[in-house]
Amino acid sequence: PQTRTRDCAVCGDATPIIDLPSLSSCAHKPETCAGCYAGWIASELGEKGWRNIKCPGGECRVILAHHEVQQYATKEVFEQYDTFAMREALADDPSFRWCRAGCGSGQIHISGEEGNIFRCVSCGHKVCVIHDGTWHEGETCEDYTYRTSGQKEKDQRAQEEASVEAIGKITKKCPGPGCVYNIEKNDGCDHMTCSRCRYEFCWLCLADYNAIRRKGNSAHEKDCKYH
Repeated sequence: PQTRTRDCAVCGDATPIIDLPSLSSCAHKPETCAGCYAGWIASELGEKGWRNIKCPGGECRVILAHHEVQQYATKEVFEQYDTFAMREALADDPSFRWCRAGCGSGQIHISGEEGNIFRCVSCGHKVCVIHDGTWHEGETCEDYTYRTSGQKEKDQRAQEEASVEAIGKITKKCPGPGCVYNIEKNDGCDHMTCSRCRYEFCWLCLADYNAIRRKGNSAHEKDCKYH
């Protein structure tokens, strides 16, 4: 008996009807040859994504199932389709993570059981699951947050300012003519003598002690407690 054929609606080639791809959900007769059907699937995948590959029939809105794409697409296109579908399914699992290094691998990582470091089983790249970035070697998560938040810099600046203030309270430059020697006072009276130039002065107001001897306490600066 003569094989019944039908012209492909896309390329026009006469194709045995038995060889025309057909979907169980479609109400219309099969009308696209296998080659054009595979090309249609590839085009739909590239333009609309794996979820929206519909039948190539002009008015048909039936979406191809996974097994139908596998049956009618080329091996390469189906592998792409299957990868997209798998990735989306895995993305719905909150414990699944893709490697941030771009190696294409991914795995389940449960922070409460496996700690804060995600280590890719494929390439070994480490990611901090708390900060969602490359693992901060040499720093705990607390240290990393402390540094990157700017708080560490603020605290260091405050400590430096406090140190300068503290040093200023116990260290002054000798007010003697031509002498800028740093003098430190930890305790004792406020009558100071520079160990370098032997200049004598009041620690609080820097008044010359020779003037104090001549004039008395009125030689101190007016805001000095000894005035």
